[in-house]
Amino acid sequence: MTPPTSVGGRDVSGSPRRVNVGVGDLAVVDDDALLTTSGLGSCVAIAVVDHDAGVRGLLHAMLPSIDDADTSGLRSPRPGKYVDSGFDVMADAVADSGGSPDRLEASLIGGAEMLDLTAPVGPRNVSHARRVLADAGVPIVASDVGDGVGRTVLFRSDGAVVVRAADGFERTL
Repeated sequence: MTPPTSVGGRDVSGSPRRVNVGVGDLAVVDDDALLTTSGLGSCVAIAVVDHDAGVRGLLHAMLPSIDDADTSGLRSPRPGKYVDSGFDVMADAVADSGGSPDRLEASLIGGAEMLDLTAPVGPRNVSHARRVLADAGVPIVASDVGDGVGRTVLFRSDGAVVVRAADGFERTL
């Protein structure tokens, strides 16, 4: 028999469980799990928290809008791939977990200009994320966006967002 890897939301060492959010994915938790995502180049991460309910969500979106995507050949497009549809799904999941859209606060991370393109994706992701959050009435309380460096995000249970940049710099938002 294999020993358990987690008990009561913590791994067997006593550390909070780790929930890895992949590219084009999202996760919502209502315990002390550490939400993480890596590989943020031109992608953006939106971290939301309802402190009163203890509910947090993390989205790792690749592109600004599902409206601009050709999803005709897809049986079911991945909403987390896009800022707008990913945020909508995450906000619904937060509400389903007991959080309130009226109490959400957001941190915005990523959106780097990784390639020299005529229409860089990173700045468009950041701009669209700001618009989606404003339209939803969710204030952005912290951000670490732009530049030309990739990032990793650690979203702790206390609501703090730790950003590790590929250039070695680390900051807590």
